Amino acid sequence: MPKPIVFLSVAILFMLSQALSGQTQSFKADQSYTYDWQFNYHLGFTQFYGDASNNGYFKKLSGESGFGTGVTARKSLSSNFAVGATFLYSKLKSHKIKSAIGSAVDFTLSGNYTDGSVHLYVDLSNLFWGEANRKFNVYTTIGLGFASWNTQLADNLSGQVIISGDTVNGITTKKSGAVIPVGLGINYLLGNNWALNFEGNLRSVMNDDVDMWADGFKFDQPFYTQIGISYYFNAGGSKKERKVRGERPRKSNQPKPYQKNTDQIPLYDYTKQPIKPATKAVPKVESEFTENKPVTPVVNQYGLVYRVQILAKNQALRSVTGLKQQFGLNTEVFENYQDGVYRYSVGSFTTYRQALSYAQELKQKGIADAFVVVYQNNKRVKLTDDLKK
Repeated sequence: MPKPIVFLSVAILFMLSQALSGQTQSFKADQSYTYDWQFNYHLGFTQFYGDASNNGYFKKLSGESGFGTGVTARKSLSSNFAVGATFLYSKLKSHKIKSAIGSAVDFTLSGNYTDGSVHLYVDLSNLFWGEANRKFNVYTTIGLGFASWNTQLADNLSGQVIISGDTVNGITTKKSGAVIPVGLGINYLLGNNWALNFEGNLRSVMNDDVDMWADGFKFDQPFYTQIGISYYFNAGGSKKERKVRGERPRKSNQPKPYQKNTDQIPLYDYTKQPIKPATKAVPKVESEFTENKPVTPVVNQYGLVYRVQILAKNQALRSVTGLKQQFGLNTEVFENYQDGVYRYSVGSFTTYRQALSYAQELKQKGIADAFVVVYQNNKRVKLTDDLKK
């Protein structure tokens, strides 16, 4: 197995462990990644694996790594898939002191490598573990492109130098060819529109002429290790909702009788339709939330309504279907936009005890960070000890 593939295998195990740990609830307050376009600038180093190569990944870090840089543009198709294009320019360096049959040699490869390719991007975290809000997302890419190079191979024992395009043993070496890039990486989200990424990308050239020498490797393979920064255009989705201060119930995107050809979600406007204080006892939590029906907002005699917050984000959710399915919620999810943050809560209670009981029930369903909040006149207020009585 080529040594770069061994490195990718180790990287897979590491990145998968990071992705699994990245699914904790503590990451959900900062996440939101649906987008239209992504632009990425990356830089790193390239190592050459082929006939003019002996050393492995870590040994090559000393003198056999060439600077590389490039750009990527990517169009989102869904939360799991995207298509994109990448341009890469890099230096190549390599040294070989032993041939495939074990005899001593002394070959040095150097030069430039360039390729352009299109690729399919797959978000492995969303694909295998479901859509959720994570700081870390593991992804893979596979593509097809065209590469060109200008290299030279020097035999330090005989002094012979072969340059790309030269004729060797009656055959003219190629200076370009098809390339299949395969990458594995991890994204770390920085905020609304920015992310850092680390990626290893093995670019298999479909001929044996990058190093102009045939000695065991059927394909020449530059391996590019990169770190990049991405900017996401229209993060949060192309169908952005108007920012409205106040609460509104969030459901799935299933059409409603009053939602003709629109994704707009109706608001609960407490100012135009004041709600009278509750005149009868609130139903038990068990019966209120086991039925899949809208929750009528209620307030106590002080104009307060208690809820259980389950998520906070800098961007509005396009749909809460995945959230409801993930935790088995059969009740309305209310959205409140205040101070630049979208907060999502469930339940409608007149007392703190009722809301606390439901918060404990949600924690048993896996929402570890569920906690009680209180609203007055559509605005979240501080939950003091007096309000807990």
